Amino acid sequence: MSLYSQLKNHDWYYGYSDDHRVWKRGLTAQNKLTATLQHLNCPYGISDLRKAVQEMVVEEFVEENPDCWYRYPRKSRNIAPVKREDLLHRADQVQILAWIELQDIS
Repeated sequence: MSLYSQLKNHDWYYGYSDDHRVWKRGLTAQNKLTATLQHLNCPYGISDLRKAVQEMVVEEFVEENPDCWYRYPRKSRNIAPVKREDLLHRADQVQILAWIELQDIS
C-alpha cells in the first residue's frame, strides 16, 4: 500500500473509541506508520502529514468566531470547528504531498 494511502486511510481518531479493540488496532497501525516514517527519514511531523492528506488547508476555511474555523462553504450547522493551529497553508500542503508522492515513486 502506498504511503499516501496508508496516511489517508489511517484512523486518526482511534484514541476516541470506546472499543478497546479499535483503540488497540489504531495504536498498532500508528506505531507501524511511525516506524515507516522514521525509516524514510521523514522531515515532517505526523500531525502535519495528517493535515496534508486530510486537506486541512487554511485557505479552504473561514473563521466564523474567534479561533473557530469551518470549511467553506459550510455544508451543515452540525460540524465542529477546528482551531487555526490544526490548519496548514496550501504551500506547506503541496510540499508535504510532493514528499509523500516521491516516497511512493521510489
